[in-house]
Amino acid sequence: MIKLIALDMDGTLLDSNKTISAANKLALQQAAQLGIQIVLCTGRPKSGIQPYVDELALPMDDYVIGNNGCFILHSKDWQVVYQTGIEIEQLDYLASLLEDFPSLNLVLFTLDANYVIGQEVNAAARHDAQVEFSTLYHVGLEAFKALDIPVLVPIFMGEEKVLDAFQERFEEALREEFSPVRSLDYALEALPSGISKAASLAKLTTILGLQPQQVMAIGDGNNDLEMLEWAGLSIAMGNAHPKIQALADDVTDTNDQSGVAKAISKYILNQD
Repeated sequence: MIKLIALDMDGTLLDSNKTISAANKLALQQAAQLGIQIVLCTGRPKSGIQPYVDELALPMDDYVIGNNGCFILHSKDWQVVYQTGIEIEQLDYLASLLEDFPSLNLVLFTLDANYVIGQEVNAAARHDAQVEFSTLYHVGLEAFKALDIPVLVPIFMGEEKVLDAFQERFEEALREEFSPVRSLDYALEALPSGISKAASLAKLTTILGLQPQQVMAIGDGNNDLEMLEWAGLSIAMGNAHPKIQALADDVTDTNDQSGVAKAISKYILNQD
């Protein structure tokens, strides 16, 4: 029996306008009333999660996993359950990679704000901050290091074709110290080694006394792959890439057609 729904946000819970449909909201509220834990598992920072948690107004005491597994927060009081990040000494290497790609930004995600390293704040970083309601600061590397703020995840952001070239050149080298993932066309994340949505979901379910077979995961993107493989029941969105749909146990409708609600109805609300 499913006891927990691990739910991606962008491209999954949220439609193309970054809103939660009435059908998705109702299905989640009904599942929560049955005692199902609802855990938003997203690449978003806290600022990009909190408004949607408030909107859902779920009756249970739930949790969120953000920055692709870099933190677990208690969604009622926003206290940290688990947090990890990169070593401050690793920033020098990451910033050096911008030398031949001056139009890219290295955006340093912290728990409460984002800091941009680069010649100027580019359109991708500004767009990302707007979508995720993030406070954005443009700083020099040494000035940021002097602040002594833990970095959860550094993300290279910029125009898609430039980032394609950057990824082709540096992805393998990044794998030596990080877990790189291209979660968005304009963003390449350098996650701490071994960190993923799946890894943090495993930590959380251990805390809650649950097993993978009691988890239904729903997602659409590359950063959902490990989570979908880990969960006992995996649901890919109708808008997901075919390779993601191929590994899932089932495929629901698209994020613009309330695919989350349809999956919850099929596997939870309509079950005896």
